[in-house]
Formats: sequence, structure tokens, C-alpha cells
Amino acid sequence: MDRLKDKIAIITGAAGGIGRVAAELFVKEGAKVVLADKDSENGAKAAKEICALSPNSAIFFPLDVTDKQSWGQCIEQTLNTFGKLNILINNAGVSFRETVEETTMESWQTTLAVNQTGVFLGIQSALEVMKTNGEPCAIVNTASVDGLRGDSVFFAYCATKAAVEAMTKCAALCCAENSWPIRVNAVAPGYILTPMAYEDARQNGQTIEEYCAESVKLHPIGHLGKPEDIAYAYLYLASDEASFVTGTTLAVDGGYTCR
Repeated sequence: MDRLKDKIAIITGAAGGIGRVAAELFVKEGAKVVLADKDSENGAKAAKEICALSPNSAIFFPLDVTDKQSWGQCIEQTLNTFGKLNILINNAGVSFRETVEETTMESWQTTLAVNQTGVFLGIQSALEVMKTNGEPCAIVNTASVDGLRGDSVFFAYCATKAAVEAMTKCAALCCAENSWPIRVNAVAPGYILTPMAYEDARQNGQTIEEYCAESVKLHPIGHLGKPEDIAYAYLYLASDEASFVTGTTLAVDGGYTCR
């Protein structure tokens, strides 16, 4: 229960889904967590529920991942409350079910702003404080199997997730070459049953049951993933157990990318 003892983490997109589950898991493993999300109502509720289980272990910050000033304020609040920052989980993301022909400038720019610029700003903002805190630090970005293989109906999403993998490698090299105590890795989830999956089903005119029945065929393991599957991958990469792991993308995908 102490894999993250005395560590301080920021998790974006933590108001629900994978981020919410990861926040609770991190606290159980000894960390204190800043739940960062634009969804103030559910984010504040999640932090309150976590604190009910472990007093003073979590706070909420209304973060706009696309805004550099908002990132600065989030980091400042983290330092003011907990004194340091050891872990950043860049989990926030959006997707639109659109081919290259169907993608609009609005959906393209929104996807890039959240999935790509948001990760860039998160990495850059975290590095400023992590590189001088004298303790092992970790940044974990959220890529996707769609960034590894591509999908014709998620044009913008695939582009941004491929970019996340490249940014992960570049940032990892930068930290290593400067001897900063920061590892940078990514997790590439397969299809996970989250609120985003429900939205994808809606965009495709499917019930969630129809969506799951179709999606499970893509995963040789025979079932979809759970938010906990990704949260535990975050936990490993954020912990000191992964001290020799940097610049890699860990696929947690039920065999999706084996084919």
C-alpha cells in the first residue's frame, strides 16, 4: 500500500473515468493527489469522496489543460498545498468520430488543443518544478492504440495520440541528457469502458451493448478493459519500481496491437 508513499501527483481528467479511478488508487498507495479537470462539479465531488476515505489526501483544481496560465496556477496550488510535485499524469483527452473527409476545423483544433497542446503544456510546466526538487519524478502521458495503428474514423484523435508518443520520447531524452531526475513514459490503452466509450457509441448511433459487442472483437483477450487496468499501468510507471523505464509507450490493450 506504499508504492507512492510521500509522493505528490497531479492527474488531469480526474473528474471521472480512468483519471478518477487512478486518483483513488494513488491515494491508497500513499500519494497525495491534485484532481485536475474542467468539470468542477464532478471533480470537487471526487476529491471530497477520496478525502472521506483518506483525510487531507486530495484537492481539486479547475484546470484548463489548453491554457498555460491555468497550468501555472495548478502547479502553484499544488506547491502551496503539498510543498512539491513528483508525478504528473496527463490523462485528459477528447475524441470525435470523423474520417479525414469529415473532420472540421473546429473538431481538429479542439482535439489538438486538448490531446496534444494540453500534454505539451503539462510536461513543460511540470519540468520547471520537478527538475530541481531533488527527488525521483515521473510524467506519464496517455497515448492510445489508435496512435500506434491508426483508425480511419478517428482522424484527429489518431494524429494527436501519435504525437503524444513522439513527445514522450523527446521529453524523456531531454530529461536524461540533462541528468534531471525525471522519467517520461506513456500508456496506450485499448478500448476501455469509460464515459468516452459511451460518447463514442452515441456518435456512432449505437447502444453501449452494441458498441461493446463490436469492440471486443478487436481484442484477442476477449473482453474490453476497465479503468483500473490503465490506472495500475499509471501506478507502475509513476512508482520507483519503474526507475529504469523512460521514453517508452506501454500498450495496455488486450492484444489489440498484436495483430
